[in-house]
Amino acid sequence: MNVKENEPEQTDRQTWMCAECGYIYDPAEGNLETNIRPGVPFEKLPEDWACPVCNRPREQFTKFKSQL
Repeated sequence: MNVKENEPEQTDRQTWMCAECGYIYDPAEGNLETNIRPGVPFEKLPEDWACPVCNRPREQFTKFKSQL
């Protein structure tokens, strides 16, 4: 039962990695450098948001699965 209850939370907390530089966008942390508050899922980022490290567009990001 607990697994199903946690599924939406895991989806909301999906992290994304920049294919160019390896920067990880974590919705739980947001990105204060680009005025993205914690809790904003990747899908809700502004269309013009880019990697804060290498300035690549959102399209360069892929879902990241931690091995931890």
